Amino acid sequence: MLSAVRRGPVLARALRACAPRPIRASSSPVSRFLVPSNLTSKPPSYARFFQSQSVLKQDATPPVTEFSQLGTQGLVDQSIVEAVTSNMKLSSMTDVQKLTITPTLNGGDTLAQAKTGTGKTIAFLLPVLQRIIKDDPSLAQRRIRPRSHSSDIRSIIISPTRELAEQIAVEAKKVACNTGVVVQTAVGGTRKREGLERIRKLGCHVLVATPGRLKDILSDPRSGVSAPNLSSFVLDEADRLLDDGFGPEINEIHDYLPDPIKVDRQTLMFSATVPKEVLGVVNRFMKPDYQFIKAVSEEDVPTHLRVPQKQVTLRGLENAMPSILEITSNYMARQEQDPSLRPLKAIVYFNSTAGVQLYYDAFAQLRNDPIDRRSGNPFGRGIYCMHSKLSQTQRTMYSESFRRAPSGILISSDVTARGMDFPDVTHVIQVGPPRDRESYIHRLGRTGRANKEGEGWILVHSQELRDFDEKLFGLPIQEDNSLESARINMSLQDQQVSATTAENLRRVEAAMKTVDFRTKSAAFRAELGILSGTFSRKRHVVSALNNLAVHGWKLPEPPGISSVLASKLGFGNDPELNIDDTPSLRHSDELDRGRSQSGFRRSSGYSRNDGYGRNDGYGRNDRVGRSDGFGRNDGRNRNRRSFDGPSNDPLSGLFEFESAGRR
Repeated sequence: MLSAVRRGPVLARALRACAPRPIRASSSPVSRFLVPSNLTSKPPSYARFFQSQSVLKQDATPPVTEFSQLGTQGLVDQSIVEAVTSNMKLSSMTDVQKLTITPTLNGGDTLAQAKTGTGKTIAFLLPVLQRIIKDDPSLAQRRIRPRSHSSDIRSIIISPTRELAEQIAVEAKKVACNTGVVVQTAVGGTRKREGLERIRKLGCHVLVATPGRLKDILSDPRSGVSAPNLSSFVLDEADRLLDDGFGPEINEIHDYLPDPIKVDRQTLMFSATVPKEVLGVVNRFMKPDYQFIKAVSEEDVPTHLRVPQKQVTLRGLENAMPSILEITSNYMARQEQDPSLRPLKAIVYFNSTAGVQLYYDAFAQLRNDPIDRRSGNPFGRGIYCMHSKLSQTQRTMYSESFRRAPSGILISSDVTARGMDFPDVTHVIQVGPPRDRESYIHRLGRTGRANKEGEGWILVHSQELRDFDEKLFGLPIQEDNSLESARINMSLQDQQVSATTAENLRRVEAAMKTVDFRTKSAAFRAELGILSGTFSRKRHVVSALNNLAVHGWKLPEPPGISSVLASKLGFGNDPELNIDDTPSLRHSDELDRGRSQSGFRRSSGYSRNDGYGRNDGYGRNDRVGRSDGFGRNDGRNRNRRSFDGPSNDPLSGLFEFESAGRR
């Protein structure tokens, strides 16, 4: 029995460690505290002691629990309320919204402790937009041609990642749809000039940005973008912003903003945790009488201790895709028998960009009838893809499409693992041990949100069990032996398997044969580096990968690896490795030219059936692979396990875990 699946005392200790300690007061317990910053800047334990002794009584007025009440009580302009209630179909507030919206509407600085996926975006958008309209009532009316300019920014919202910033901007535009408020974005991964031209042409009242791009714009005197009348400043996921190393950028951004003594503004910070680093930012950015709102329930159990989790041992790496197909097919069969189950909506995580691209291509090519390419995919729902090498336009398209879809399958790297809110995800499936324990927990956190049910699966090769056990020891993960697809020998043509498994194997084989060889070759090199760090015995890596290439990816022989790369990874003398020193493997520029010319062309019939038509972003203008073999990752070097050689290696960056880090 794996130690990672041991329960009993370990689970009990984990539950006690994760559960927040209740704050006891002499009066009836409350969830909102007003704490002077000079006290919250003390160690957390001291701040909690102060809170327990100095709890302020709640207002006698009845709490606001419905969005419509904001309009009837005159707290928020009716144009905003109608957008939320009529257009967005929101009526009752979440717990976080009940606790934070009314207090923040008074204009005071606020630090709110709230988890992701609890409705906090709406919680800070309402006071931000209401303050803008209060300062300029003419903006309460929607205009065909909004009246704004690039130096009229009234609110700046900073998010740690591009995806989160785009997600916030989408929500902000929905809330502001009945007003004249203009919402713009400034995020990394997009062309700065195009963004500036859009802001200059249409103007901007609310700017949602990532730290790096925002600092770049504000520090550029030629940008024409400024915020002399800034009325609100929001840091979303403040703890993550600091954890990802954005502290210096945020301090510089703060220096470019108008003096708060001369131009009064409201500062809002939302953070899942409140470590001393966050309190340091609070002391610098907020007024001394700021308000602290704890919107974390005392009884909340973390997702990784609440959601059922299963671990499957794969006979070979080539068993992964058939096993994923079996997991999803089994659930869809149960859902047909039990309509109370939600439709399948799954996120499948792979550890490299190249791996994500390969399995997305394969899943998108699955057909009910492998011989008939027009027979439709067996899921009957959209297949989506997310990784760092997609252009920002593609990433936005896929994330928004998956978010809106009632069901679907997203093949993803870690770029979606933190902060991204995809409603109603039923399954999170992880292939291979994650980079670390935190990555596993954050990935799993995409399901079971808003108190809904979900389930987690992790598929590992037998040689990865030690790495799995070391990283995930103590988590309530159950070993699962129910998947027939995980146990079969994929190298044998004739073996006794169920009719369903046999059909799935035929589908996988036909789909894999359509995937471009260059995509498989890039994934092979990426996996070689990753598995050298997760396999307990390095001598088994090459044979396992060769089996994957031949029996899983349906290649006649494993892809070639340059002798330079093989030596750097410690496989220079491995007789099973296919050494190939042709120029295309030695020089990334030649490899890139081949990709730009081929454009990852797919076989006939693919684009019509993936839900995006011919403009799915993978044609001749595809940016995937501009860096050799899906090169650099999103993550910061200090936060990822890297296997690459020196920076002048033409294949550097191929074989490392992709993470969602600096943007």
